[in-house]
Amino acid sequence: MTGDSDLVWYVAYGSNLRADRMLAYLVGGGHDRPWGNHRGAADATPPRDDRRATVPHPVHFGGHSTRWDGGCCLCPAEPLPPEALPVVGRAWLITRGQLGDVVAQENSLVTDDVTLPDPFPGPGQVVQVIDGVIDLLIGMDPIDGCPAVTFGSTAPPPPGPPSLAYRQVLAEGMAEMGLAPEEAETHLVDLDRS
Repeated sequence: MTGDSDLVWYVAYGSNLRADRMLAYLVGGGHDRPWGNHRGAADATPPRDDRRATVPHPVHFGGHSTRWDGGCCLCPAEPLPPEALPVVGRAWLITRGQLGDVVAQENSLVTDDVTLPDPFPGPGQVVQVIDGVIDLLIGMDPIDGCPAVTFGSTAPPPPGPPSLAYRQVLAEGMAEMGLAPEEAETHLVDLDRS
């Protein structure tokens, strides 16, 4: 049994806003979904909780994912400019080991390639945890006393438009959190402009 000290809030801002997409990283599968098959985590326990959150860093569509056939959400480590709209995120309460599995799969690497810090970074602190495009763990304000982190990129690829399938998965994840369709669309348009 995992103790509370091993729990962390992973704050997603891309396709992991949608529940079944996030679960694919933990339990595996998804070959019949737009994101394709995933190997799953060593610990396939579903997240203990989830909630809407705000990511205090700029997020934009960039690069070109062969999995998605278009740009994906990427996050540099710098703080969100004061004039920017808040970035919608979804916090998932998972274990330290599951977090390592998720960031490894985000980079199509094995979990042994990930080095998670102990303790997790605090608000505004940044630690490189893997050699990949999504290579950073960015500390955020704790949630209910548990550390909270999001993933970032040291050198995000240049802006690139997302596929319709990717946009749809983000919109469906936002709908699961209670955002109205017009709110989701405003957020997606803002990510396109970033």
